[in-house]
Amino acid sequence: MQIEGNNANANDAIMLDKDGYVSETNATNIFLVKKGCVLTPHADYCLPGITRATIMELVVKEKFELMERRISLSEFHAADEVSCCFFIESIYMEYF
Repeated sequence: MQIEGNNANANDAIMLDKDGYVSETNATNIFLVKKGCVLTPHADYCLPGITRATIMELVVKEKFELMERRISLSEFHAADEVSCCFFIESIYMEYF
């Protein structure tokens, strides 16, 4: 999938699981909002990272409905909002 994204000069690309459901992008986790409910794919086919877990905790803390389930590509396209998340930690090394 990343090859297709690169060929299309895209910065990111939606990755699908083996059954064709939305999983993540080639660099981020995905969250959708549909009718006030926050949806995110199961972590079966995506990286269940710390940032993803933190966002899920905040969604629940703020009393939004959160559903972790399979998301079809057509449901992805029909979402009210789509958000991608990632965290990059820079490591600086000094050589003596």
